Amino acid sequence: MLILIIILLVLSLFLSSYVFFIMLLILGVCGLLAYINPELYKNKLKSYLTNILVVLSSIIILIVIVEVYLHLVKPSFLDIRYSFVGELSDYQDQGNLDQSSFIKPPGAFRILGLGDSFAVSDYRLNKNYHNYLSRALKAAGYENTEVVDAGVPGIGPGYYWYILKKFGDRWKPDVVVVGFFVGNDFEESEFIMHLGPYIHEPRDPVRRWWGYRKLSNFWVYKLVKGKLIVATEARRRTAEEKTAKGAPEGSFSHQGYLEIEKNRIWVFEKDKQARLAEMWPKDAAILLKMQKWCAHRKVPLVIAIFPDQFQVDRKLRQDIYQAYQLRADDFDLSYPHKLIADFCRQHRLHCLDLLAPFQKLGASQTLYKLQDSHWNEAGNRLAADLIFTYLTAHGLAGPRQRDAAMKPGGRSYH
Repeated sequence: MLILIIILLVLSLFLSSYVFFIMLLILGVCGLLAYINPELYKNKLKSYLTNILVVLSSIIILIVIVEVYLHLVKPSFLDIRYSFVGELSDYQDQGNLDQSSFIKPPGAFRILGLGDSFAVSDYRLNKNYHNYLSRALKAAGYENTEVVDAGVPGIGPGYYWYILKKFGDRWKPDVVVVGFFVGNDFEESEFIMHLGPYIHEPRDPVRRWWGYRKLSNFWVYKLVKGKLIVATEARRRTAEEKTAKGAPEGSFSHQGYLEIEKNRIWVFEKDKQARLAEMWPKDAAILLKMQKWCAHRKVPLVIAIFPDQFQVDRKLRQDIYQAYQLRADDFDLSYPHKLIADFCRQHRLHCLDLLAPFQKLGASQTLYKLQDSHWNEAGNRLAADLIFTYLTAHGLAGPRQRDAAMKPGGRSYH
């Protein structure tokens, strides 16, 4: 029994510190009772403890078996949409890239767009800001300018850098535009091993196995958590349907979306500014790596700061304040943008802050999809117009057709 106890303690510590301390507490209580009353331990506690250990052992063994099964078989109910971040299959799934994107036509001026789901939302419908930017450039006479959308859903700055480093020289960009979403990009600076439901990067077996020290990295955990989220959302939407006497609109239930936004808005809380300032250097280091990569190839880098709906939508803010009993005075909606803009000025980086224009137009027009967090058509159009204006004003849109003889040059790709 002693060997079994030691094994279970080690496994529980490996899986979760909470489980470890609970087991340690149970064993401590049993040990204390056995010390105080040896007869009680001999007659009852020993059998109870044995049963508990058997049950825990069975649960751990079952988790391991199911985990191995999920990895080996990859059953369809896992809904694995992506393979490995940065592989072409990820882009093809969204319809924004294929193998032909690496072929740069002679004389073409190429803008490479990096970003998360904002960069690819509605791309298949031809309603993403990259789609609108491309059309605006063509209409303005920049016929040789093309936009390559290298966005992938669910990623952050750590992956923007990974993608640029991995594929940048094959795309041969003349300008790189990075969409930095303040809603969650501050927390995604690392090139993590586990991303989203079932994405694993990098393909480093040591880091991959070491990642299993966290229960949250198990596919079993992700599967169960995902199913619970879906079930909870279905229950909420059913309740809202009964209340509203019709199918609720939006990607999430009203309550579910408020929770999503509530988890994000800490970056605007005044008493969390020190935490954000401590976190920012990791993102800043990523942007400096991208700047160095671009500078080596004489390619301008533009950081476009994307606002969260909480900053733009007054009604959403009031709903969150009311639902969670928060005060508007405790928030600074512009602080994250100032942090990034000051960094860009310090390091002479092109920076486009979309907050003020979105707040101005958002006061009279809906710019985000209903309970979704991504831009609707109007929001994507506005983002495209702002990026277009910035690029043309700073001479970063390429030569116009009448200046076709002025081909971009001087860039070194290795």
